[in-house]
Amino acid sequence: MANAWARKEPLIAAHVNGLAVGVIEKHLRCFREFIGRRKSGVYVLRRNRSVYYIGLASSLRRRLPDHIKDHLRGKWDEFDLYIVRKGRAKYLKELETLLIRVAKPEGNQTEPKFVKHNNITKKFKEALIREVSSLVRD
Repeated sequence: MANAWARKEPLIAAHVNGLAVGVIEKHLRCFREFIGRRKSGVYVLRRNRSVYYIGLASSLRRRLPDHIKDHLRGKWDEFDLYIVRKGRAKYLKELETLLIRVAKPEGNQTEPKFVKHNNITKKFKEALIREVSSLVRD
C-alpha cells in the first residue's frame, strides 16, 4: 500500500512544456483545436527559460493567445500549460497561488492570497520562542 496515492485520479490531466510563443502566433487554429474546448488549468509564461508569469484560465485555448496582445506582449518567449482534470477546476486558484508564492515571478506584481487558509507562521514563531526560553532557563 506504499503507493496508494498513485492509484488515485491525478489533478493534472495533461501538460505541455517549453513551446515557443510563435506556436500560438503562427499556428493559432491548430493550437486551439489541439487544446480543445473547456480545458481549464494553469499556465507558465517564460522569458529566457525563467518563469516570468503564472496564471490560471478557465479556457486555456483563449487565454494564452490573449497574452500575445495584452500588457504581457513581448515579455515572454515560451510557455508551459497544465490542464486540470475535469471536476478539479475548483482548485485552480489555490494551485496558482501556491505556484506564484513559491516561484515569485517578476510578471506577477502582487503575492496572491489563498482562498481560505490558516496561516500558522505567527503561532509557530511563538512556539519556538517558548521552547528557546525554556532551554535558556534549564
